[in-house]
Amino acid sequence: MQSFKFSRLAHATALVLLSLGLTALGSSANAASADLSGSARGITLDVFSRLSPLEINSIHSWEIVLTDEQGPIEDAALTVTGGMPEHNHGMPTQPQITQQLAAGRYLLEGVRFHMPGLWRITAVVTRESAPVTIVIDFEL
Repeated sequence: MQSFKFSRLAHATALVLLSLGLTALGSSANAASADLSGSARGITLDVFSRLSPLEINSIHSWEIVLTDEQGPIEDAALTVTGGMPEHNHGMPTQPQITQQLAAGRYLLEGVRFHMPGLWRITAVVTRESAPVTIVIDFEL
């Protein structure tokens, strides 16, 4: 009878430890915060730069994550443009979405900023409904 209680106790302890481990794993996976983030009309766009920290005159790529209240947004048409609103000029490159990496995760290549200051990124997300424009301002 004691061996049954021990087994049950060992089983319960293992479940608690497993649960704690999964919780820690989940929180560390969520610990990576987006470099830039914006939202509009229920859609959130998070930017994870492959160049960190961002540098002037370095061409690099971004992973863009699109989500809404149902989760990742797959197969969206996504365009990203940018510029410096205080200088009234655009980016020196024309970044392009080159592939969908996973559900709701897109690769934007050809990003380059040529001077420090206030930058504005404008993303237009189009799926079955009307296009949604998300604007993100940031200092570089």
